[in-house]
Amino acid sequence: MGKMKLQNDFVMLRDHCIIIRRNFNTYNALFFSGSDELLIKVASTFFNDIAEIMQRDWILQVCKLMDPAVTKREGKYFENISIKLINSQLKKEGLMCQEISCISEALLAYGKKIIPARHKRLAHFDREHQISGDVLGALTEKELDVFLENIQEYCDAVGRAIGLGPLDFSSSSRPGDVHGLLRVLRNYYKDA
Repeated sequence: MGKMKLQNDFVMLRDHCIIIRRNFNTYNALFFSGSDELLIKVASTFFNDIAEIMQRDWILQVCKLMDPAVTKREGKYFENISIKLINSQLKKEGLMCQEISCISEALLAYGKKIIPARHKRLAHFDREHQISGDVLGALTEKELDVFLENIQEYCDAVGRAIGLGPLDFSSSSRPGDVHGLLRVLRNYYKDA
């Protein structure tokens, strides 16, 4: 039961990491691929709103990875599919290794930087931080790149440790994705 539960919980966590990476790839394709003028021409307010929504969602989805293994609400305990839950299960099964531990520490350190944005701006409307205008959760491009590498490495290392193997999810192109949308918009505005 222990290892099977670990495998099932890990698959859910990895699926969540895949969504995080896919959303990052979509955001970059939309807003950092040289399509700025096209998006402004098509619907500047709409795409500005989409960018803001995607930024807020990024923080919320990444912070889920950083949640405690267990949360107590109304006297009941609930497990959170998070790095800490997976790590606690790895330890119970005797599968935790130095590689996973180091990557976990780096991921959780990244999380510590963005969690204040989640707690003070997104999950709660903290008056003091709204008035102050302080930037919460600001990171460098390098820190973001390292985080993306680390979620891939963490998932691969855990996948190998529990017998599921690695799974590369760095690329996410498929029919009907953002690249198709941009292609249609470019063709329409080229002919219009």
